[in-house]
Amino acid sequence: MKLWLVDADIVIDFLSLDVFDKLVTNHQVYVASVAADEVKFFKRGRVKYEIDFRKKYVATNSVKELSASSEETKEIFSKLPPIFRDTLDPGELESLAVLFREHELTFCTCDAAAIRALPFLDLPHRGISAENLLKSSGFLKSGLKPRHTEQYFKANLEIGLRGKIYSF
Repeated sequence: MKLWLVDADIVIDFLSLDVFDKLVTNHQVYVASVAADEVKFFKRGRVKYEIDFRKKYVATNSVKELSASSEETKEIFSKLPPIFRDTLDPGELESLAVLFREHELTFCTCDAAAIRALPFLDLPHRGISAENLLKSSGFLKSGLKPRHTEQYFKANLEIGLRGKIYSF
């Protein structure tokens, strides 16, 4: 069983694609506290659904919630170049801090800044695209957006790697 740390955008997108419940049934899924608070609704087609993510998933222990201390997030913040500091939201920053601390987790996000930050934390090998997560879980389906693809993930990871090499 893989241990996945998912960002709020991925949770919302997987709920929209109707694969999130399958994922949490077959894997141990983790979410950072701030990201758990960010999941309030999702859309399927043109219908918007409200969701109490904490009540449905965290309180029932379907998804494990992890928090990072302010010291941990400050440490992550200090390792990033200023351009990334300004583009990461609090949920992504906390997720990166949790990933840095919890060595067995693999982080799934479709946020370009979070993907690009991975090399600066020496964690490029601990990230995964939504497409690959779904494929490795046996849940790959049509309807993925460009930001979910392996190509998108690799392109943004490469930008982060180049930035680190050239001391962004």
